[in-house]
Amino acid sequence: MVLSGVSTGLGLFLLGMKFLTEGLRQVTSSRLKHMITGLGLHPILGILIGMIVTALLQSSSGTTIIVVGLVEAQLLTLYQATSIIMGANIGTTVTAQLIAFQPSKYIFLPLLIGLLLSFHKTNKKLRFMGETLLGFSLIFIGIDLLSKGLHPLQQLTRFQEILITFGQRPILGIIMGFCTTAIIQSSSTGVAILQSLAANKLISLSAAVAILLGQNIGTCVTTLLSSIHLTVIGKRAAFIHLLFNLLGVLIFFPFMGVLCGISQTTAPTNAARQIAHAHSLFNIFSTIVFIPFISLFVKLSNIIIKE
Repeated sequence: MVLSGVSTGLGLFLLGMKFLTEGLRQVTSSRLKHMITGLGLHPILGILIGMIVTALLQSSSGTTIIVVGLVEAQLLTLYQATSIIMGANIGTTVTAQLIAFQPSKYIFLPLLIGLLLSFHKTNKKLRFMGETLLGFSLIFIGIDLLSKGLHPLQQLTRFQEILITFGQRPILGIIMGFCTTAIIQSSSTGVAILQSLAANKLISLSAAVAILLGQNIGTCVTTLLSSIHLTVIGKRAAFIHLLFNLLGVLIFFPFMGVLCGISQTTAPTNAARQIAHAHSLFNIFSTIVFIPFISLFVKLSNIIIKE
């Protein structure tokens, strides 16, 4: 019963992400590429562009892969790409914030509109907008089913003991987060699962944050895989993505307690919102800390990834 509910919810969530990403990509991707390459990017502007693009595409990996491709085509410098990658990490937290609103009661209206528009044959833009609305709706329907499917796990003592261990030994949580995200190739999906577990009181905030940190490293695997066939410049851009996320986790690991405390204070009664806040705060603070060191990231990538 648990397995069927969880797999159905997760399947609908992933299907929704696919529809949403593909629909928005068809509508906006070429325009976004022209916008990015047509601007003289100041780091702050690059961060804003990374945030907006990722919030639209609902995928930091998707944005980073586009950026790596633009670097490979020599339409962006590594310096410009680094700021966009930083912004992409903030933009990806939008999904978690939306999930915390739990809008499942009203989601059938955009689902119906999306279904009607997706059958439109003559107007491609309307069809893609329909797919976008359909994907958006399926995400929240999937999360609702996932949360209900996980509810019976409250009775499984062994499962709870494992999650408690992640809270007591954060290193194990980080490894778990890295491995799962590297496998499913989506940090947004991993965060959504954490929010569902938290909503059912199956995981503590400290354990969730540890896994969350690991997910931020695991999401780099997609970009690294996409850069295998690229030249040195493309590989350097992918390496910067990994370096930024890895250093962020190393720096903020000792302050996990502070991160949990702030998240609990800002959302004392909503466990899913606490995880969303922790996700957002980690990526925002990491970006603020590393903005002055963009040139250093570029130099390190040149030193480590040689011609």
